Amino acid sequence: MGGKKKPTLSQLVKKMEKERDQKKAGEEKKQSKIMIIDSRTLEEIKRDVMKMECVTPYIIASKYGLKMSTALNVLRTLKDQGVLYLVSKGHRTEVYVPVERAKSLGLLKA
Repeated sequence: MGGKKKPTLSQLVKKMEKERDQKKAGEEKKQSKIMIIDSRTLEEIKRDVMKMECVTPYIIASKYGLKMSTALNVLRTLKDQGVLYLVSKGHRTEVYVPVERAKSLGLLKA
């Protein structure tokens, strides 16, 4: 006969406080990611990319708070504009270098 024993009031209070603290901590960690970028942000990314030795979508996504897919689209756009050169492409990531660096490394003919 029995059944499950009901918790005491102090146990209920502790459980509720613990759940509230966990929920609060989860809200603090949550950050919004940008999915659409404007031309000003694109120009800022373009300036920064020219100074880098190599560029991956992860670098752009983490630096500017973008989603990985958005960062990948930005890099592909810059490649189409002739700013970046695709060095390596796998099924997970792509590695780019600025065109001037690619020329100095001999990857691209002048």
